[in-house]
Amino acid sequence: MADSGDVFGVTHDLSALLSSEERDYLVRNNGDQVKISSLNGKVVGLYFSLSWCTGRQSFTLDELLEFYQEVASKGDFEVVFLTTCHQDYDSFKRYFSKMPWLAVPFHDSDTRRRLMEFFDVRVTPTIVIFDAHGNVAKDKEEEAKKNNFISFILTFKSRNYLISKDRNQVPISELEGKTVALYFWPLDQFTSPLIDIYNKLKAKGDKFEIVSISWTFKQDEEKFNQEMEKIPWLALPFKDKAPKKLIYYFDTNKYPTLVIIGPDGKILNSNAIKLLDEYGAEAYPFTPKRLDELAEIDKIRQESQTLESLLVYGDRDFVIDNSGSKVHVSELDGKTIMFYFLCPFDEVCTRFTPKLIETYHDIKAKDDGFEVIFIALSGDEDTFNELLSSMPWLALPFCDERDKHLMYRLKIRGTGFIVIGPSGRVATREPRELINVYGANAYPFTKEHLQHLEEHMDEMAKGWPRKLRHELHAEHEFSLTRHVSVYRCDGCLETGIGWYFQCEQCCFGLHPNCALKKNEEANGDTKRKPRD
Repeated sequence: MADSGDVFGVTHDLSALLSSEERDYLVRNNGDQVKISSLNGKVVGLYFSLSWCTGRQSFTLDELLEFYQEVASKGDFEVVFLTTCHQDYDSFKRYFSKMPWLAVPFHDSDTRRRLMEFFDVRVTPTIVIFDAHGNVAKDKEEEAKKNNFISFILTFKSRNYLISKDRNQVPISELEGKTVALYFWPLDQFTSPLIDIYNKLKAKGDKFEIVSISWTFKQDEEKFNQEMEKIPWLALPFKDKAPKKLIYYFDTNKYPTLVIIGPDGKILNSNAIKLLDEYGAEAYPFTPKRLDELAEIDKIRQESQTLESLLVYGDRDFVIDNSGSKVHVSELDGKTIMFYFLCPFDEVCTRFTPKLIETYHDIKAKDDGFEVIFIALSGDEDTFNELLSSMPWLALPFCDERDKHLMYRLKIRGTGFIVIGPSGRVATREPRELINVYGANAYPFTKEHLQHLEEHMDEMAKGWPRKLRHELHAEHEFSLTRHVSVYRCDGCLETGIGWYFQCEQCCFGLHPNCALKKNEEANGDTKRKPRD
């Protein structure tokens, strides 16, 4: 296998790479021999593949054929096929018959093997591209930028335009000099905030554009049109073939993905979803310098954060109790506050809320310096009022404009929990897991207190069985394990943190409480419960 330095950064002699002592030619599928020297001065792609390989869904022989027919007529591009397995000659011949380009002869397995090792070919199909000087194209965007990167990736055959919401054709050339976001695999829950970000940037006059890559809707024109009605930005036309090319180019399969390309053609961020979730329009223009600035802003905000800076917004300086009465934020100064962001129909509501109510009462019985504030993320007002009436704590009023401000400041993206200490700083982002393990004893959620609980749990764990069996998953044995992050218990379906019992052969896991409960009941032993 060649080191990367042997492949990149040097000029390769294609004649030396593709020839052998007995051969200085390549072949066509009709048997004609073509001198390797005829490739001099051309852009050449080495195509490593095999007849029975379907390849990645985003890169197939048909796609390469289409691309070849588009560019080969210019005379400065060629492909060389190398079969990557020891198939029989008839199979090779049938597969090669579909290809209008050249190949290393079937009988020269030594050359094929040598090149596969040299270019570290581990998956098929794979293409290695040489420029006209024999240099391997290492950086996709740098190579493409020489020919106008945005036009290069978005233009397909005779189409040099995108479509707008009203179905007008917009020349791709209008994107040059702008920061462009390619929006793959659009999802409703992200499209809505993205529209808000887009409108803010456009209103400020920023040179920014989004292009939807809606491969999902390519066979359903009705769904495609419905998607187009939602968005204010541009998109590829219905049934366009470019999405497949783009998905392969950017190697993306995450739902959704937002690739940010700068005005100079440089890829600034391969997936800016999290970045926009956290900073919204403030993330623009998405450059490394801007990210450093945002990190500094975050640091300053966190250092100066108080409960009032989070909850007082304009003339909104209050929350409400379950009767609807106002409680001024100033009355909560010096308390430990848990923010409970919840979608009313989320399973967390029905499963964890009763446990939190019990824990809330237990903590309040010992210390009145604790409070929970509920923030509804969806639902109508009747649902909100019904839910709040069942809760003993406080809430933001229904449809309060502070909910988005809080989610932005606390970096909450959906149903979630976060505890703010008396100073206004974040104490923990894992109160749900801590309550599931320690109950009311998790309070006051300080770093020192949680460290003490963890040490106590470690001591308790020394008395637990290293292995056990459980009726919920009787086919396999469980081992006592410390989880490095948050885990989900398959017994009570709640989350946890720290020690748990994990099946040795699959992902099934149990809280210590759930795993040990039956044994404790049988033995009359209650001294090993994790919450003690």
